[in-house]
Amino acid sequence: MLSRFGPQGRQEPGGAVTPLQAAIAEIEAGRKTTPLIGESTAGGDATVTFLAKRNGGLVPRIVSDVTGWGESTDGTFDFTAGTMARVGRTEWYALQTNVAPRARIEYLIAYGLADYRLDPHNPRQAAGPQLGGLQASEFVMPGYRPPQEFADPPGSPAGRITETTIESRVCCGSYRIIVYTPSGYRDDGNYPMAVFLDLRSGQVSRVLDWLTAHQLIEPIVAVFVGPKAGDHQHPAGAQLLTFLTDELPTWMASHYGVSRNAGKRAIIGISFGAKDALDAAISSGGPSNTATASGGQIDPFDGLGLLIPGRRIGRADIDAIAGRRSHHLRVAILAGQYDRANVATARSLRQALADAGHTVDYTEVPEGHSAVTWTNNLRVVLVSLFGTSAGARRTGH
Repeated sequence: MLSRFGPQGRQEPGGAVTPLQAAIAEIEAGRKTTPLIGESTAGGDATVTFLAKRNGGLVPRIVSDVTGWGESTDGTFDFTAGTMARVGRTEWYALQTNVAPRARIEYLIAYGLADYRLDPHNPRQAAGPQLGGLQASEFVMPGYRPPQEFADPPGSPAGRITETTIESRVCCGSYRIIVYTPSGYRDDGNYPMAVFLDLRSGQVSRVLDWLTAHQLIEPIVAVFVGPKAGDHQHPAGAQLLTFLTDELPTWMASHYGVSRNAGKRAIIGISFGAKDALDAAISSGGPSNTATASGGQIDPFDGLGLLIPGRRIGRADIDAIAGRRSHHLRVAILAGQYDRANVATARSLRQALADAGHTVDYTEVPEGHSAVTWTNNLRVVLVSLFGTSAGARRTGH
């Protein structure tokens, strides 16, 4: 629940300094940072007060995970979301809300439709730019715990990252991919395979190294595919489906020591790419060892990972799941509690896939829709799809 005018923002009788104004004085002196995190409420959430100073004649507004960034489920934007209230007669404005005790929240201060700024009184920034995401200020609640796979030093020895190309009929030429092979990789192996519909392999490989070293997943081979900026040859629709379910698995099986068994294959889509992963997993059903257009014998994907799936997956896509029961899927869905525009899609997918008889692990974290969210919580999806018995015990799956 948001409040534009918390009780501490009211002017005391006789012009006395309020606790909020006293806190602002501490912020201006550099002895406090923003936002202000209060005590937990009866429901377990804690009160958070955003503070921002007027810039000339420009009045600030907070765009954030907890205000949904102003985005509605229909794709429109509310440019009044996060409106702040003036604190007494000061140049400062406040916005108060309740936030979950283990939350990690990203936000910016808006001074106009195209003027978004970092909070100058909060030194903490989200790691989004390093992950291919946006730059934003960040705060974490007292109960938040950073992922151990990033708190620990990188795993050693690390897996290997190789960039290569596939000569694709679908893509009309060479198509760039990135392949991760685990430490100790053998060409004659029978490795499980994960297909990531994203080219951001760096942080994913770190998670894979950590999970493998801690025996939470078995060693896997991962392949990363996706469009580059300005790349107009990236396939879509039926072309992409053919590439993902035919050309790519066949090529990987002939060039790497990966299993041809559907039970050891998963496709993982992130945000916009979640629809393509869903289509590939659902559409690749059928008898085992069916011949592909490439002439190989490749089983479909039996594993499906959906990381902060976006509303590009529409109602028609969700309703169609019920009529496509060709094979059983193991599904892992990661959603953000504060991903206001998309969390309803994730919850509907959970229900539709479970109703269709698929096994679904659903995790909803108190964060928003960002590269940091899916990267920091990738572990639960990988353990769900490729976990060892030890990994299942430690994550509760």
